[in-house]
Amino acid sequence: MSRVDRVTARSIRESERRKRDGERRRANKADAEAWQDLAARLTEAHQVTFTRIDWAEIEAMGPVVPSIPRDAVSSVARRKLQAYRPSLADNLLGRERDRRRELMEKVVEAVKADAELYARAKAEADAHNRKLALASEVRALNPDAIAGVLKVSGAPKALKDVIEACSLRSEGARLVAQVDLIELDALPDEACRASAGGFAWTPLTDAERAELQLNNACSAVLRVAVEVLQAAPIETVEVVARLCRPTGSAETDFDTVLHVKVHAIAIAKAQLKKMAATTVLSALGARFDWTPGRGLAAIDLDDIGLAAGRAAA
Repeated sequence: MSRVDRVTARSIRESERRKRDGERRRANKADAEAWQDLAARLTEAHQVTFTRIDWAEIEAMGPVVPSIPRDAVSSVARRKLQAYRPSLADNLLGRERDRRRELMEKVVEAVKADAELYARAKAEADAHNRKLALASEVRALNPDAIAGVLKVSGAPKALKDVIEACSLRSEGARLVAQVDLIELDALPDEACRASAGGFAWTPLTDAERAELQLNNACSAVLRVAVEVLQAAPIETVEVVARLCRPTGSAETDFDTVLHVKVHAIAIAKAQLKKMAATTVLSALGARFDWTPGRGLAAIDLDDIGLAAGRAAA
């Protein structure tokens, strides 16, 4: 985010809070479900199946075209319309027009289904061909190529509401993913919960927000590691998470708050869909400084030999 964007976003959030506090509506079940969905997106992004890209298979297949024709479904419907011959009963009861209309409606429905199926097949073929074009550079661990594969695989969309930004860089033989976490100010400060009278909006305590921040950071970092290890033919990726200070807006206002080395073999064995991200990262030896009173704080990484600053790719 640019300085202007960051300052503007904070101002908008503060304005929305004042408006919300002054015009608080009665909470309902839909509000509670929306809150639960939001909390899940922020803290359960890591709960996915770990499946590595088979680069040998992609290269062996070579370029591909959509796996189905444009008229896979509609061709059958059209043949039925063309082959229709009114029966004696249709003629006697005057049903020929209705029957032809029904068959034409099925053709229209089939054309729509064809469009959806072909679009999906074309997207899959395009994704394969883009990966194939990047394969040699990915094998060379080019961060830009790996980032390109992540885009093809849909990682940016999956992480859109979970982090601010993510980038990759290589430092010798080390591949490093840099994650910019959501500011504490941008995380929810209230929850919609069941109450005696139904549902109610209640403020999150400082400790609850700090816990939400930690869970979001760990889940986001773990998901980024999963995405990179699925795409790149490497066994370990390092993830460095940064957080902009509460009143900061420039690149120099970021603090590194988490670092972890994630091994593909450990992720493959972990039951990501059942485990909390904090548990997984703790088992991996993640470094972070967090307390319920203040949330995440800056850590010192001078001893691990990583360069500071935003990643290049």
